[in-house]
Amino acid sequence: MRKGFLFIIICLVLINTNGQDSKSEYKKVYSLNYKFEIPLTVGLYAINYYGFGRLKQKPTLDSLQIISLDKNDIWAFDRRAVFQCSSQRLQAQKISNWGMNISIFMPVLLFLDAEIRQSWFDIALLYLETQSVNSNLFTWAGPMFTTRKRPFVYYDDVPFDEKSGTGTTDSFFSGHSSWAAGASFFMAKVYSDYHPELGAKKWLLFAAALIPPAFVGYYRYRGLKHFPTDIMFGTAVGAAVGILNPYLHKIKKKNKNTISIAPYSGEYSGLTFRLTF
Repeated sequence: MRKGFLFIIICLVLINTNGQDSKSEYKKVYSLNYKFEIPLTVGLYAINYYGFGRLKQKPTLDSLQIISLDKNDIWAFDRRAVFQCSSQRLQAQKISNWGMNISIFMPVLLFLDAEIRQSWFDIALLYLETQSVNSNLFTWAGPMFTTRKRPFVYYDDVPFDEKSGTGTTDSFFSGHSSWAAGASFFMAKVYSDYHPELGAKKWLLFAAALIPPAFVGYYRYRGLKHFPTDIMFGTAVGAAVGILNPYLHKIKKKNKNTISIAPYSGEYSGLTFRLTF
């Protein structure tokens, strides 16, 4: 995720540069306060960057802690994670990294839609803000205050240097799954907000939004990086942020009760009475 910070900062600079010229006549779906939310988003990414540095300073496991680990102490639902074949774990980790990186850039596909493309400024800022909140939730509400050991620490064939390295107690929760879910559910929410004519079919979009975090989560699991509950919780966090941030920025339609009377002529003449509520 840190590798994407440069791209994110460039996007924020471009947004800030073009912000004053972004007003147009098209119908807005989301309302954003640029003067407040652009600095806020930059600040959140700076805080998150600092948080990643703090995570590297967490105490590492010593030999006694590693030797004393017992697989049977793990909750039964998660225990399956420490009884896998570990020979393909590094390949699985690479796949999960690629899956996450592709997922976080998927919202660019929203701009293939002409109506959404008109609002590129708002959507880009809203997405960057969404992932800044999502990433800070991972950093400051996850491994910063938990010490859950990653599954690979329980494997005898994993080198001791790896078990005693940094990040071995950052299992809860899965940041990869959270970022992937934040991206895919953000896409589903934004597209459905711009196309209310979808009606109940919008739930198919949210069902499809589970695919990226499920793919990434599966390979985090196979890579011995996370337990199933880590992945499930991370997906839930990312999905919640991906949906709630656009929801909170959505312009609410005001329903006003109106009465209108107009003349009518045809086979019969008279007045029409209409009540809107």
